[in-house]
Amino acid sequence: MGALYALASALCYGSVDFAGGLLSRRDHFAVVTFLGQTGGLLLALAAALLSPAQAVTAVAAAWGALSGAGSAAAMHCLNRGLSRGAMSVVIPVSAVTGVDLSVVCGVLFLGDRPTSLAWLGICVTAPVLWLVPTGGAGPGAGGRTRSAPLPADGLLASLGVAVQYIGLAQADSVGGLWPVAAGRLAACCSCCRPSRGTHPSSGDPPGRRGGRC
Repeated sequence: MGALYALASALCYGSVDFAGGLLSRRDHFAVVTFLGQTGGLLLALAAALLSPAQAVTAVAAAWGALSGAGSAAAMHCLNRGLSRGAMSVVIPVSAVTGVDLSVVCGVLFLGDRPTSLAWLGICVTAPVLWLVPTGGAGPGAGGRTRSAPLPADGLLASLGVAVQYIGLAQADSVGGLWPVAAGRLAACCSCCRPSRGTHPSSGDPPGRRGGRC
């Protein structure tokens, strides 16, 4: 059952990343991030209200808030990278590195003991970090093709992904989905109010909706 939940989660993550990437090329990536986190907060609150919770502790809420802050940072960097780089580079780098960092941090700081098969999977996916950036290309301004940039935004996003996974894993399950809701609230607070600015990838003049986080 856990594997099915993981596959469903991966499908949702992939769909959201793809949609966020497309929207970030039309509007400012910070606006896309802010609206995405706000929508996530509303969904998390609705789900938490409908799900039973034995007790919600301050510690669980704090871990959830840390997870949400990592999620906001990850989506900010991810959407920024997608707004100006190849989607086939940024998303795989952030996903693979984020998972690998989560496992390593779990081993070093949380006492996790992955199986040999899990370590083999990490060793197999690690070359992606070198192979993917060498072969991608994305559309530039005016339809010009440009070579894939160094996946700096993808790597930064992976750090946020690792914080998100580790923080949420530490939240007590008896709190139901309220730690998730606390994380969405923290993510919204981490995103500043959208402002006016220049789109980072298209060079639009000031006056188009922009934003910062």
